[in-house]
Amino acid sequence: MADSLPVYVPALPARSSALAAYAQLKPWVRATIAPLWTIPPRTGPVRLLGHRPTVPHDRNQHALAAHVRGRTVSIMRAQKALPAWVDAFHVEDEEWPVRSGLWSCLPASPLRPVTGTERADWQQEAAAEVARASGNGLGIRVRVPELPDERRSEALRGMIDRIRAGGTVPLDLLLDLGDVTDEHHRADKWALRAWDLLGRLHRWRTVVVLAGSVPCSVTDLAVGAMTEPHRFDWDIRHMMLHAGAAVVPRLTYGDYGAQHTRGADHPTGGWSPPWGFLRYTTERTFLLAKAATEGEGRAAGVRSLARQIVETPEFRGAGFSDGDRWLEECARGTGRAGTGGVGKWIEAGHNGHMTYVARQLTDTG
Repeated sequence: MADSLPVYVPALPARSSALAAYAQLKPWVRATIAPLWTIPPRTGPVRLLGHRPTVPHDRNQHALAAHVRGRTVSIMRAQKALPAWVDAFHVEDEEWPVRSGLWSCLPASPLRPVTGTERADWQQEAAAEVARASGNGLGIRVRVPELPDERRSEALRGMIDRIRAGGTVPLDLLLDLGDVTDEHHRADKWALRAWDLLGRLHRWRTVVVLAGSVPCSVTDLAVGAMTEPHRFDWDIRHMMLHAGAAVVPRLTYGDYGAQHTRGADHPTGGWSPPWGFLRYTTERTFLLAKAATEGEGRAAGVRSLARQIVETPEFRGAGFSDGDRWLEECARGTGRAGTGGVGKWIEAGHNGHMTYVARQLTDTG
C-alpha cells in the first residue's frame, strides 16, 4: 500500500477506540486502507472542523504539545509502516504546540500532514514545509457542505500556487462532504461539482470523497431500542458512478467509519451521557442499539442488544472481523472482556465496518 493508492479512506478520531479498531484489522484490510486521523482537542469547548477560534482555546502550550505528541505517537504505533494523513485542525490555534508535538515526528514516519484553505497562513506554509522535508506529501482537506462555487476554486488555486512557490510536493485532495443524513441530500451533485471546479487545478496524487451518515444524535431513542439509519454515504458512490462513470474511478471512497462526523470535536476526557450504542454495518444501513452504561441490569441489557444484532440475517459471523467476534462473544457470554463500555462498542463497530467496506470495495472494484 505504501507504493499504491488506497482503496478506502476512513476519517477517524485519534482516540483509543478508533486506534485499537484499526490496529486489530486483518492484514489484507490494512493493506487497502489509508486513514485520515484527526487529533481531538485537549480541553476547552467543542471544536467544529473548519471554524477557527478568534483566540486560542487551550493556553497551556506545554500540555497541549504533550497531548499532540502523545496522539501522534499512538497513530504511528497503530499505522506501523503504512501511510495515513494526520489532521491537527483542533489543536492548531498556535504554532509551537503542533510544530513540536506533531510536525517534528513526521519526517521519521509515513504520515502526511493536512492543511486547508480556511487555515492560517503559517499553518499552510509550515505543513507544506514538513511535507517536503518528509517526502510523504500533503493532504488538502476541503469542506463541501453545499454546492461549491468559483470562490472555492480561487481560494484553492491561490493556496496551491503558494505551496508550489516553496518547491514541489505531492498533493492529495480530500473532499469532505460532512454529514449526509437526509434522503433529500444532493451530496453526489456537490461532489461532482467540486471535482469539476477543483479536480483540474492540479495533478493530484489522490482524490478522496468523504461523507458520514451515522447520526450525531439519537436522543429520542429509548435505552434498549434499536434504530437503522441509512448509509447515504455509501449511496453517494453509486450515485456518482451513475452520473459520472468516467470520473469516479479516479475518486477514492471515504467515510467516517461507524461513528458520526463529530467524533473528533469533543475534548478528551469530557462528560458523556449514561448510554452509548452498539453498532453494526449492513449493506445499506447502520444498526444502532442504545445501551445503558450504568445501573442495575446493565450487562444483561447489553447482551440482549448484542444478541439482536448477531441474530439478524445481515450478521456475517464471528470469523469476519474482530468486531464481529466481539459482538458474538458478548451476545453469548463467552468472551473474557464482558460487555464492555462505550469505547469498546465504538471500537468493535469501527473494526467491523472498515473490514466490511474494504470487502465491498475490493469485491466490486
